[in-house]
Amino acid sequence: METYAPYGLKKDPQNRHKFVIDENTAPIVRRIFELRARGTGFRAIAAKLNEDGIISPREYYYQSKNAKNPTRTSRLWNENTIKCMVANEAYIGNLVSGKSGTYSYKNQKKVRKNAEDWIRVEGTHPALIPLELWERVQALSRKGYRPSRMGKEKSLFAGLLHCNKCGFRLRSQVEKRTRKDGSESKRVSYMCSTYGRSGKNACTIHGISEKALIELVADPIRAHFRTVNCDEERIMQGILSEKGKISYLGSYQNELNAHGLQIDKLDILIENLCEDKVAGLIPDSLYKRQTSKYEQERTERVKAMEVLKKRINDPPPASTSAWSDLIKRHIKLEIIDNDILYLLIDKIILHEAQYIGGKRVCEIEVVHNYENLQREDLHTDFAGKQE
Repeated sequence: METYAPYGLKKDPQNRHKFVIDENTAPIVRRIFELRARGTGFRAIAAKLNEDGIISPREYYYQSKNAKNPTRTSRLWNENTIKCMVANEAYIGNLVSGKSGTYSYKNQKKVRKNAEDWIRVEGTHPALIPLELWERVQALSRKGYRPSRMGKEKSLFAGLLHCNKCGFRLRSQVEKRTRKDGSESKRVSYMCSTYGRSGKNACTIHGISEKALIELVADPIRAHFRTVNCDEERIMQGILSEKGKISYLGSYQNELNAHGLQIDKLDILIENLCEDKVAGLIPDSLYKRQTSKYEQERTERVKAMEVLKKRINDPPPASTSAWSDLIKRHIKLEIIDNDILYLLIDKIILHEAQYIGGKRVCEIEVVHNYENLQREDLHTDFAGKQE
């Protein structure tokens, strides 16, 4: 388990093996997550904190110890610090260990393990970040979201659009023109990234304008929100029960299976050690050290499996307040923004346009984050050739 408290948390004075929230730095961590959830880049978040004169986690650690920072590295916030923080499950009450290890007792080179091989224990301390906010931030990572470069506007559907043919994401392109009166017009459209990189032999353009996408997506979302407004309790409970099933039970079962497979591997490693010792291939000291290491990991995984089994049978209750508040803020939905798109939509699959009756018709599939918001197949048609 972690031997130090992540920034925003501190060790419980009554029990040094547990964390509690550090009220001095917790607001800064929440601010970081909120900025990231709104699509702010890691570097931009670090810059904001440095501009505000907020000392970095390392500096805060040494100041809290009344000690001088001995390192010669930069003492400011940086993008890697932010990136690691928003991926740290300690902020939702979990402890994760076993992220790295060695190839074997014969090869002691350190390697990073796959996520399914990590040892995760949930609910060990109070959560600093609401689950709703955590999941919005992780959704950006799952969708491969990257903010636009400095000086450029962020694409509204960034990370959501996928080509139905090759499966890769669509990328945005902006065309700006100057009107006769001197004003500037802007047209945003999307095209298959495979086509953009490798041409028509790799895939087709799968082009669509942002305006057409907004028209297609806005009305179904407004309908969902009107339904929530009429029967908030029933709909929100339905959403959260589905959310709970996806976020908790599925991941719990996957972790349970991964622990079981790793325990089987550990048993084989211990058995091989015994055979090598009997054959005189390894000294007794190495045998004892490696056996102790494997048995300790095995014990931790067995305990983790017991916790997971309990959570599968008795999942924690979900709170509807954060999701309900976000829904209510968008009831009128006068403007589509990234917050609401990432809240409801998992991905949008775009089909190649076809000409039907002289019109260019484009089919899209909207896949929602929750099963009770059904998958929708939508169509749009527009005249003219897509560039």
